[in-house]
Amino acid sequence: MVNHPEHIIEGCGCDPYPPEAQQVGCEGCSPTMYVTCDEESVLAKMRELKEQARPISVRLQEIERSAGGSGTGGRVEYGDEWSALSGRLESLRTQWGEWEQQLDAAIERKMILLGHREG
Repeated sequence: MVNHPEHIIEGCGCDPYPPEAQQVGCEGCSPTMYVTCDEESVLAKMRELKEQARPISVRLQEIERSAGGSGTGGRVEYGDEWSALSGRLESLRTQWGEWEQQLDAAIERKMILLGHREG
């Protein structure tokens, strides 16, 4: 899906900028004016994945400390949990990589849209 220029700063009241704001840009838009809707949706998903990964990583660190720092889950009682959490974390890392590729594609579309690259 190709974004049209008006979607880059969607929701902005500037048309395109009032004369006094042309030198510095629109303060109301500045947090989002450089991010397209495609990029924002991908970044939101990446933030969601990061939020899912944090507690798993913390728990793996707790298990590692409890098991004496062996890095494999150590004690038998942690083995299954360690394996399950490690598998889940690896799955999240794989998903992260896929979303990174989608982010790169969204950025490339924006660069083409802005005329910085050829389509």
